[in-house]
Amino acid sequence: MITYAEEQAIALDNIRKGLATKVRILVPDHACPVCQHYAGVYELDDVPIIPFPGCSCPEGCHAVYEPVLDTFGP
Repeated sequence: MITYAEEQAIALDNIRKGLATKVRILVPDHACPVCQHYAGVYELDDVPIIPFPGCSCPEGCHAVYEPVLDTFGP
């Protein structure tokens, strides 16, 4: 069984290998202040690693990576 950190590392690697131009970090509304701080869009080379140092979410970090696909279309 893989850990949450390993799962997110795989997701980030897949995003970098795909068609994404940037990476968005999504966090739930109930996330701790540390996670809320990291929510947003990052360049592919500047993405912070999940879980974030100092995360104090009661059940662990629930932040996720999502690809940003903003250069497609006619």
